[in-house]
Amino acid sequence: MTEAHRQREKPCARCGQPGPVMYRVVRREAESWIFLCPPCRHAEAENNPEYRYGGTWKATKGRGGSA
Repeated sequence: MTEAHRQREKPCARCGQPGPVMYRVVRREAESWIFLCPPCRHAEAENNPEYRYGGTWKATKGRGGSA
């Protein structure tokens, strides 16, 4: 039996475009965690010494395990 995957999207906090993969980051030490799309994450991380990566969010979620 195959389990169904959930399809979700999340908007980028910088450009607003929804996407299936987002990166959890902090842009400035005084800010809270936000989600950025891959191009925006790259732009933020390039010259920002306060940038911190906190994980990858993916739209497709499934449950692993043995049958």
